[in-house]
Amino acid sequence: MAMCGIDNKTGWVDKEGGAIKVLHIDADKGEVRFKWPNNESRKKERVVSIEKFLSYAVPVDQAQAAVDETVVKKESPSHVWIDELPNNFGQSPNLQLSNQGWLEQGMHAKTVKFNIGAGGLPPEVNWEDHCAAIALIEDKPAKSLASILLWGSDANWDWSRHFDEVVIYLAAKMVERCKKDGRSEPQACTHSLSELARLMARMVLHFELYELWDIYTVKGRLQFCGIEVNASTYTNVWLTYQRQMTHDLFDMIGRIDYSIGNYRAQLNKVDDNA
Repeated sequence: MAMCGIDNKTGWVDKEGGAIKVLHIDADKGEVRFKWPNNESRKKERVVSIEKFLSYAVPVDQAQAAVDETVVKKESPSHVWIDELPNNFGQSPNLQLSNQGWLEQGMHAKTVKFNIGAGGLPPEVNWEDHCAAIALIEDKPAKSLASILLWGSDANWDWSRHFDEVVIYLAAKMVERCKKDGRSEPQACTHSLSELARLMARMVLHFELYELWDIYTVKGRLQFCGIEVNASTYTNVWLTYQRQMTHDLFDMIGRIDYSIGNYRAQLNKVDDNA
């Protein structure tokens, strides 16, 4: 049955050509539950708003048109950068929160303080606690990523500290993997391993936030991010670590969803007992 432009019997693909299986459509909530059946790094089912789903998924029979559109964008990257970059913020399928729609709607809706006051009074509920769902995320890098995804499109908010915290986390994970793999310091470049990891982490986070991967070649990405490594060397040696960073971001999204899901469950208990 077709709902809101989505038919769960239709085959879907993402912008990278990966198959997507629509599992359930909730027209009342405006949400879609789906998964990537053929992608081992994306085993978890996702729930996003219908609008977000349609922003990066297309029916299989329209996939070629989407590919052609991508080719046009690649031929004129400056135009894409100026006109389309702001609209791409946070739209990467790797960065979709299952509770994104609920969080955005909750910016002016009631949320709950769990620091109940003396005397056994019920939790105070008011709209000023709209960030409680984010504040209760215990994992600091995940909390920073969630903050960026929720408020990063606000030009008046400086999210550089949160960006740097995610970068530090991703870079540390890469250095840890390199040591485990016995990977030596980069050769024929000015970067130490820790500096290269930091620059790569900045690239991965920035390119995911603005969906820039299809706009730049490998050489272009490296030049854009100040990474002084030969493109072929990067592809043969360091690309694996870049992909692992993307998986790390996806794992962070899972931790964010788990924390916010627990918050919503507590919120529902409060509503039920009110």
